[in-house]
Parts: sequence; C-alpha cells; structure tokens
Amino acid sequence: MNKTIIAFVVLAVVLVGGYFVMSMKQEPSQVNNTQQQNQNNQNQQPIVVPKTHDVGYTDTGFMPKELTVKVGDTVRWTNNNSTQMMWVGSAMHPDHIVYGGTPLAQHCPDADNNDFDQCENGQKGESWSFTFTKEGAWGYHNHSFNKDFGKITVQP
Repeated sequence: MNKTIIAFVVLAVVLVGGYFVMSMKQEPSQVNNTQQQNQNNQNQQPIVVPKTHDVGYTDTGFMPKELTVKVGDTVRWTNNNSTQMMWVGSAMHPDHIVYGGTPLAQHCPDADNNDFDQCENGQKGESWSFTFTKEGAWGYHNHSFNKDFGKITVQP
C-alpha cells in the first residue's frame, strides 16, 4: 500500500507541475505576434493631415500679417474688399527670389507653383494658394502695392 500512495503522490506532482509549466509557457507564434505588435506600435508615426490656412487682403493689408504653419500646409490668400490688386510674392521686392531661388523674370509664370509667387494680379474676391514644402520664416509682399508685407513661419 505504501508503494501505491507514493506512486499516486508522484503522479499528482508530475501532473500539477506539468500543468503550471504549460500554462506559463506561450507558444512561439504568440510570442512573435506580441513582439511584432509592440514593434509596430513603437514604429508608428502620428499621421499628419495638412491644413489650409486663410489670409485675407484688404486696403489695410494682409490679415493676419504673420502666420505659423507646418511643412505641407497650404496658405490661401484672398483679396477681400480691397481697392488694390493683390499679387502675393516671396521677399524681396521686386525680384521674389528668397523662397524659390530664382528671380521673378525666370520663374513666372510659375506653372508648378513651387516658387511662392502668384505671378499675376488677383482682383477683388479672387484667391491664390501656395503649399509650403520648406521650413523657415518666409517674408512676402503684395507686388502690386508693395507697402503691404507679411510673414509665414513654416515649422516641421
């Protein structure tokens, strides 16, 4: 009878111990999936949705005069109730060379819209948009009425 009790105790210990070992152990595919999910979460960058910002133009100038945007954002200038024509051009007047690197005579007309230059007069009610792809502080002016200035600061 002692042998039966010993055999029963040994069997119980093996079964209980085996159960605990198996319940603590994950299958390799489960471990790999968990590791992959953790790695994917660490590598994900927040999705940045470009925005459109509005600048109005009136007889008192651009409003707002200064604006901060992100790379990839678009700024839309609208000639609102102005008696002046509006021609948005990169600094400095009269060449508009600072943003695009080429003078007005070389980049207008700006078919690709990458030189930060409207390249023509906009009447009252008309708009012009530009998407900023470079970081920095970019001065601009109304080429048609060059006393009006503004600045767009582009951040990463």
